[in-house]
Amino acid sequence: MRNATRILAGVLAAYCLSPRVPAEARPRTIENGEMKYSVVLPSECRTEEGPGTLEAICAPDFDEAKSAELPAATGLLLEVDAEAVPSDAKSYGLVEFRRDVPEAVCGESEPSKVRLSDVKEAHDGAATTFTARVTCSEIRFLGLGERQAQVKYVILPGYRYRLMARSLSGDADKVKDAVEAFVASFKSTAEKKS
Repeated sequence: MRNATRILAGVLAAYCLSPRVPAEARPRTIENGEMKYSVVLPSECRTEEGPGTLEAICAPDFDEAKSAELPAATGLLLEVDAEAVPSDAKSYGLVEFRRDVPEAVCGESEPSKVRLSDVKEAHDGAATTFTARVTCSEIRFLGLGERQAQVKYVILPGYRYRLMARSLSGDADKVKDAVEAFVASFKSTAEKKS
């Protein structure tokens, strides 16, 4: 009986410490051995992969049938872009991060149309992480409303990762838990040298 209690306690502890996705979404882990990362996505989202890119397009209510048809611009878009970086590459800092985000997240070449907030830089050994909250202006001629995103760039020796979770502003509260779980779930197996 004690062993059963210990096993149950271990299972509950693992559940409590694992990244959360909304109750209506079931998690699935995607691992990329070549680019050395893993991430957890709701299984109700459709995924599209390209060289160094993983996109999950999700309906805000995590309905699998809706996710299969929804355009990436109007759904919840969870994206990882990963690239190998040569050892002699130019260093990447906060200035480059601020310059890249408008185009990479909003598709906007006009930085003044994009609001960045909570911009942070953190260091852990050789790893540098940049995070921000982003508000993309509406694009009237496309009929696309204002969008909100959470962005995390992780720079490691030899690799650069960009995580982005973007949705229409009106859906932000509905998808908040999924966005936070996605960003928190990212793990890199690339070596973090001190």
